[in-house]
Amino acid sequence: MLRFVVAAAFAMVFSWPMLSFAADATREKCTCDLKDPTLSNGASVRNATACWSTEDVDREWCDISVQAIEGDDRHQSIISQLVNLQRDPSELTAYLQSQALATQEIAEPTFAEARKLLPDVMSKFSDLTSKCIEGFIARTKDDVPFEGIEEGAFRCRIGQTTGWLRVSFQVDDVRFVLMVAPDV
Repeated sequence: MLRFVVAAAFAMVFSWPMLSFAADATREKCTCDLKDPTLSNGASVRNATACWSTEDVDREWCDISVQAIEGDDRHQSIISQLVNLQRDPSELTAYLQSQALATQEIAEPTFAEARKLLPDVMSKFSDLTSKCIEGFIARTKDDVPFEGIEEGAFRCRIGQTTGWLRVSFQVDDVRFVLMVAPDV
């Protein structure tokens, strides 16, 4: 009986970190819109208003490229482009492709191959991307609810508390994510 109690206590102590991580499974671990001042794992950028991240899902690794920071004009330029192109799926996709490919290239072969395939994946989801951006603009300007979109290799969400847009495109085990703060 004593062995059982000791074994149970041992299991609880060593499984506690996994339990606390699992309880927070939906929280983004590679982000630009971090509200919590402490991040137990992952990566964050605190003064960005727009960025792209490249995430290796299997290795729980990411690279963040900042596109705009607080106080510069670049954020307004990105928002203006999204507003102007939101109803033109092909032009919107071309703009986002140029932004994604303008980030620093990662030399690791898996990422290099995924990056080559990214424009094709983005093109397949151009209509959904347009709907996503329309939802983001409507929520930002008129507080219209947006449920998010998830289909195949495409995901679009808007943070409930932050209002940040997260658009992701999955290429094999690599996820490319655009994160943009709302226009405030």
